[in-house]
Amino acid sequence: MKRWLSIAGAVTLAATMDVSCTFAPRGAPSPVARGAAPATGSINAQSIEERAAAIKAAAQRSDHESDSKVRAALASEASNNADACLALDPEAAACQYGKAVATGLEARVHPTSAIGLLGSMLQSLGNAEAIDPNYDKAGPARVRALVLIRAPGWPLGPGDTDAGLAAARRAVALQPDFPPNVLALAEALSKNGDSNGARANYAHARELAQSSASGPERDDWLHEAEEGLRGR
Repeated sequence: MKRWLSIAGAVTLAATMDVSCTFAPRGAPSPVARGAAPATGSINAQSIEERAAAIKAAAQRSDHESDSKVRAALASEASNNADACLALDPEAAACQYGKAVATGLEARVHPTSAIGLLGSMLQSLGNAEAIDPNYDKAGPARVRALVLIRAPGWPLGPGDTDAGLAAARRAVALQPDFPPNVLALAEALSKNGDSNGARANYAHARELAQSSASGPERDDWLHEAEEGLRGR
C-alpha cells in the first residue's frame, strides 16, 4: 500500500481524497476535456446541487488526469464552484464538503501552500460533519480519516493517526455497510499498529463490496480490500 512520507505525498492524497469512494463511481467524464479549459456551463450553475455536482465531476476527472495544466484548470473550476456554493448557503453540508474537495485539488497544484491548504480542508470537513455527519454516507468523517492517517504529522503536516482512527470509527458507526468507510477504518487500524483489526476490516469490506452492484466503484473497493489483505 502507498505510504505518504512527504508533503508532496499528502498533497496528492488531499487532492484526490479517494474521490471514487467519497463521491460517485469512477468513469464519469468531467466538464474539462484533456487539454481544454474548464467548461463555463458548470461555473454558471445556479443551485447548490449543480455546484456540488460540478465539483464532484472536476474531482473525478482530476483523480485520473496526468496533465498538470488540466489539473490546475479543474482545481480552479472546483474552487469557483465551491465559493459560489458557500455564497448561496454556508450552512449547507454539500457546500462545505465541496469546499474541502476543491481545497484538496488546489493543494495538489500548489504544493508550496500545502500545509495551510490541508488545514483549511480539514476545517471544511469539520464544518460539513457538524452540519450533516451522514452526508455522502458519512463522507466528512471518512475523508477526514484518510487525510489524517496519510498526511505527514507535525511539524511537516496535519497528520494524526489517532485522530484519523477516531474519524474512521465515526464513519463506520454512522454508515457501517458502506465499503469505503470500512476500508478507511481498516487502513487507520493498520496505521495504528492493529494488524489483526485491519485484516478483519479489510475482509469485511471485501464482503460488503462483493454484495454491491457491479461496476467500476465495486471493482475499486474490491481491489483496495484485496491489496490491504495482501499487505497484512
